[in-house]
Amino acid sequence: MSKFETLLDIYKSHQSYLGKESLPPRTTDFDQLASTFFCPGPHYYYVIDSPTLTIDYVSPNVEELLGIRPDEFSFEKFMEVLHPDDIDYFLRCEDMVADFLTNRISPQQVTRYKITYCLREKTKEQGYRLFLLQTITLQTSKEGSLLKVFGLQTDITHITAQNNHMISFVGLMAEPSYLQLDVFSSDPYTFQNSAFTFTKREIQIIKLLGEGLTTDEISEQLFISRETVNTHRKNTLIKSGFKNTTQVLAHCIRTGLI
Repeated sequence: MSKFETLLDIYKSHQSYLGKESLPPRTTDFDQLASTFFCPGPHYYYVIDSPTLTIDYVSPNVEELLGIRPDEFSFEKFMEVLHPDDIDYFLRCEDMVADFLTNRISPQQVTRYKITYCLREKTKEQGYRLFLLQTITLQTSKEGSLLKVFGLQTDITHITAQNNHMISFVGLMAEPSYLQLDVFSSDPYTFQNSAFTFTKREIQIIKLLGEGLTTDEISEQLFISRETVNTHRKNTLIKSGFKNTTQVLAHCIRTGLI
């Protein structure tokens, strides 16, 4: 059985996870949608038609990053570039995603979650690199079955090359989040996150730093003084015990905080 066939079996094992009838491709401005995601490096994005598991659209830069032409990009091609040691982890993540969206939340909540985890992918010119995968459901049936899914993958190797093999379900619109779940645990939802927590402002500043903004630029964008920005940065180091902002950023990525 091929890796893709194994993935299909996982999806089919979750009743009503995938929709039954395809919708026409969306005409959304996907560049604008991608800009709302955390993208601290080179990235590509795509839209999945869930009933057929085909790709409605993939951004042209997938060829520059992975060496796959946009018209040839598919689930099968994607699985071919995954690091062999990450295949089982990827399949387990997708099994957890299907379980979470089908059994752990209501149909109305499906579009209110962003799913994040990391994978090593073989790039066109730099060998295997660690990518941050972020997906949201764009459309569902009345029963909550997936119809359209948007995915964005960002090369984060310059921030961290270590994959902690966790997954996070990030609640949007005030939904509760389930962060840093161990996909290989027999009961992953019992995982307890680290004791320290960051404020919304601290998370906002960490995210902007990860996107390459300077202290002065953050100060201007958030309408706060540069001293206030620096105070928030120092507080994240004190709370976490990390030595620098890069380590804080890597932690936030791995735990799904940003």
